[in-house]
Amino acid sequence: MAHPDLGLPPSDATAGLPDAAARLRANRSRIGTLALQAALRLDPTFRERFDDLALRRLLRDYERHIEQLSRALETGEERFVVQYAEWLVPVYRRRDIRMNDLVTILDGLREAALSVLPGEDAAPTRALFDRWIERLRHHRRLPGDHKGSSIVRLIWKGAGLGDDTVV
Repeated sequence: MAHPDLGLPPSDATAGLPDAAARLRANRSRIGTLALQAALRLDPTFRERFDDLALRRLLRDYERHIEQLSRALETGEERFVVQYAEWLVPVYRRRDIRMNDLVTILDGLREAALSVLPGEDAAPTRALFDRWIERLRHHRRLPGDHKGSSIVRLIWKGAGLGDDTVV
């Protein structure tokens, strides 16, 4: 892995699949639209849970997602999507978007990206998406992504049955 602070050379932009990356970049806006439509189809409750502004933000975010995927494909280094997944977690938590929803958003992007890429580039692209989603699923365990168990909340609160300030 290249690291400029260590004096290592930058990542080679021809080491992976530069043609696939160029194809993704050339079709960036179409892929973003297709990806959002696929995400809305995969989870129909998105329209109910997210307003128009939030959906436009998700559509805007697809450009950066596609760029990171392109960088990972052209260099053959998965770190461009794995580290990016780590950066996404606080941003999407601040927007009150659960990690499961972000995984659905990426599933939509996977579907849209694979529709543009030829068959021989599908396997490396799927592998990158798998590593990306695996990293996000690690953060799914944090509080805020699920309601939790009502029984555990009752035990945790103890005798304060009417007190909602504890949990």
